[in-house]
Amino acid sequence: MLLTSILCVPLIVGLLCLFARPHVLMEALNIAGFATVLVLGVKLFQAVLAKNGGAVTEWSEFLRADALSAWMVLLISVVSLATSLYAVRYFRRDLAEGVLTARRAREFYVLTPTFATGMLLVVLANNLGVMWAAVEVMALSSVFLVALYNRRTSLEAAWKYVMLGSLGLVLALFGTIFAYASAIRPAGGETMPSFNWSSLLALAPKLNPQLITLAFIFALVGYGTKAGLAPMHTWLPDAHSEAPSPTSAMLSGVSLKIAVYALLRFHILTTACLGTGFSGRLILGFGLFSMLLAGPFILTQKNLKRMLAYSSLEHVGLICVAVGLNSPLTVFGALLHMGYHALTKPVLFFAAGNIHQHHHTLDFRRLGGGLGRTMPATALVLGVAAVAVSGLPPFGLFVSELTIVAGGVTTQRAWVSAVILATLIVVFCGVLIKLAGLILGKARADQPREQLPASHVAAMCLPLAALLVFSLWLPPSLRQLLELAANIIRGMP
Repeated sequence: MLLTSILCVPLIVGLLCLFARPHVLMEALNIAGFATVLVLGVKLFQAVLAKNGGAVTEWSEFLRADALSAWMVLLISVVSLATSLYAVRYFRRDLAEGVLTARRAREFYVLTPTFATGMLLVVLANNLGVMWAAVEVMALSSVFLVALYNRRTSLEAAWKYVMLGSLGLVLALFGTIFAYASAIRPAGGETMPSFNWSSLLALAPKLNPQLITLAFIFALVGYGTKAGLAPMHTWLPDAHSEAPSPTSAMLSGVSLKIAVYALLRFHILTTACLGTGFSGRLILGFGLFSMLLAGPFILTQKNLKRMLAYSSLEHVGLICVAVGLNSPLTVFGALLHMGYHALTKPVLFFAAGNIHQHHHTLDFRRLGGGLGRTMPATALVLGVAAVAVSGLPPFGLFVSELTIVAGGVTTQRAWVSAVILATLIVVFCGVLIKLAGLILGKARADQPREQLPASHVAAMCLPLAALLVFSLWLPPSLRQLLELAANIIRGMP
């Protein structure tokens, strides 16, 4: 009952936090719950490898985890645990300053495990309808988290998020219905076909090609909206900038990738049915457009969190471009990039949270500069994470981006690699210009020096430490899991 346990632990934690009275108990429950999910995720990783990539199933294949699912479970559990550790001091400070009420803090500790449960169900559900419903649970819980501070701007961002997200989910539902309809005739007989993804994949050559084409187009726009792909991305900078920093870390670190995962399931099904690169070309096009759009917005941003949100748009676009190129190198690089980005982006939002609590603004002009003098610990963490997210060595994002660029050349589409390099350079310049001025500029004389406890600094640095370790040394077992997941995406046996 490994898969059931992975789903039940965060769900139970969320329910317990409804009734837990001391604030410290809610903190402990969240940390213990996500630590348990991480342990279970590692066990799932081992179980999948023990089957040589074969799927782990439960409840008559209602729950199913292959190599791709196991990789996503690891990402969700790592980011959720890092977020729960950072959230301890973050919300204690908000409560002490009266920025947040105790009731609102409780909402965070109830909704965050619910949010994580939705994400875990997306990647563990075999049934496409259940997967869609899990995305809905994920979306609803994250909407309330975005609006947690109950400010005019946060409520506006939440409404924008829910309106665009709901539209995307409606389109994704149409895609799900069309995918099921495409299997009705091939199944034959009087019994209805199974709605399980694995069953539809087995029938893929017999599926109705017109209906499966429609299904993918609707899924691309629907789940692409949740993934923040351009031009459906307009909710992303508002939601990321207005949400509490721990929530922003989860949205950017894993939530966007979960929507990409849902889209990948339709991509695999469509490719197996049509036997062409139709879905891959569409994913490639949307990914390139997202990357090209992100650069100019990063260069012109005036708010730190909004700049980080547009950086997420660029990285999600790069992942989609790599999948669209569909070579062994690029797809492997895309999965590697997911992992390295999931370890890096939360740290940037953690640092942004510290800056906002200290200066009560994230506007670059109001912040001025000299962060290295007034907030030395935060500035150091922010600088290192910025170097990592910009794709500079020795950090893993350099390796994953180089892998994707090299893979693009091997597919005889060097122009795509050239576009990738150009956009990466633009984004690097934008991040460098903004953060160099913020960290190294002249500090205002009236700014007090930050006082951070060692435990809070450690919570911020843990993902960076993991990033550095896995950048310099990728365990053979983890490489094997990524290769197996890449084969699933490419439709290889």
